[in-house]
Amino acid sequence: MIEQKQSVTLISNHKPVQLRIERMAIHHRMKIVEAVKANGSKFYLFFYQNDFITGKSLEVQPGSLIEKAFQEGIVLNAPHPLITKFLDPHTIVLKSTKHVLQDIQKKYSPQEVVFIFSYFDSFLPKEKIIQLQRKYFYDYRRNGQLRLAFQILMVALYADFSTKWAQELSNQLEFQKVKSIYEWGGQDLHAADPLYAEVHAYKDLPNNITYLKSLYKRNGRKIDHSALTLKTYLQSSQNKKEEPLPAIDFPLSNQERALLLWNMYDEAPHLNVLRKQVFHSLIELKKTTEAVNLLSSRQGEITDEECQHLIDVFNDPATDMDGIELTLLQKCLCVQGNRRHLPQLLQTLVPKLLEKDDIDFVFNWLKPLYEDNKDLPILTSIQTMAEIQDDPDKQFQLGKLYHKLSQYDEAIKCFDWEMEMHPTDPTPVQWLTKVYREMGKIEESNAYMSIYTQMQRVSN
Repeated sequence: MIEQKQSVTLISNHKPVQLRIERMAIHHRMKIVEAVKANGSKFYLFFYQNDFITGKSLEVQPGSLIEKAFQEGIVLNAPHPLITKFLDPHTIVLKSTKHVLQDIQKKYSPQEVVFIFSYFDSFLPKEKIIQLQRKYFYDYRRNGQLRLAFQILMVALYADFSTKWAQELSNQLEFQKVKSIYEWGGQDLHAADPLYAEVHAYKDLPNNITYLKSLYKRNGRKIDHSALTLKTYLQSSQNKKEEPLPAIDFPLSNQERALLLWNMYDEAPHLNVLRKQVFHSLIELKKTTEAVNLLSSRQGEITDEECQHLIDVFNDPATDMDGIELTLLQKCLCVQGNRRHLPQLLQTLVPKLLEKDDIDFVFNWLKPLYEDNKDLPILTSIQTMAEIQDDPDKQFQLGKLYHKLSQYDEAIKCFDWEMEMHPTDPTPVQWLTKVYREMGKIEESNAYMSIYTQMQRVSN
């Protein structure tokens, strides 16, 4: 995974509080950000459309609208570019619940106020929320505004509280004409009750995509529009050959694009085209360990192009092998369709492994590949090296094998041993001259060259 933390600063009692974001749910008109405080407790930020409402430390109650939001809504796991785009413009300043109610009553319609407070069911008493619902309902009813009163009933029923009162009132004869609009739905419902129409559209999402996208565009809800675009793309069975990153409402940097692709692939790993695109993005960003781990975790066949990228990664001196999940990589290389890549891959991978671990580890790591690939020279070399490494009479042979794999330090140790064991033999000295020169250590190479020349003179 791309290692990147996502956080937001909250101002509480005039003091900044740092929150680590875990995920965000988009549920109808609400957005709920789940975060973690420094002490490990969960903290939730509530937004209505694009506006911040309030935040609370709380435990989510079973059956609450917060729970439903993360179960039924569009959930973006952090880090996610859309979370960044949404939170960047906001200064998160907390207010008391009393001030929150005063503020939203000034700004929003009673239907919206009731809808917003319905999402506070994990920290506000149920009776207080129902009291608010009943207040607005009876205010409308006393004024003869039956359509608006019925809208309050529909929000109350949506909230799924103890709504016996709302059920009974919604069935009264005086509301039957209004109720018929809700039963028929369609354009009449869109015009009569836009809030409930939006909620209702989610019950049959495939048939309401066009309506919801148009609504989001019209209301400037770019995050909702982009998130829905991504959701419908990932759920579609017809998009395997399409451009993998659908158009969203924000420009993305290369880093953000890679992160978005990663999130999409994590949600829909069956879409091979996403794997290809996120792999290329990671390579472009030089996040090589993440790229290798991505291919390895899939446990599928590697394309020729991906193979070449892997070779480049293993040839790169900057590649950190500590971050590569070797168990997954081993299983990936054992996939039948990847046998054709082994000669090239192992030629670059094995030296990298030897830089990090000893010959016994590398030999044991390669063991699963031996059964079907006994003819590969590099496997034969590693097996021979494992067998002769402790044999004092085989150190010269071992040194040449280390040299062949560009393990110059180990090769020097072997040739030094051979030189001590056979002080009159110029051959190990000649090899030491060669190895040091290839390492760019010209002074050491020249020194051994002088020794070699002198030995040659003496032997003649």
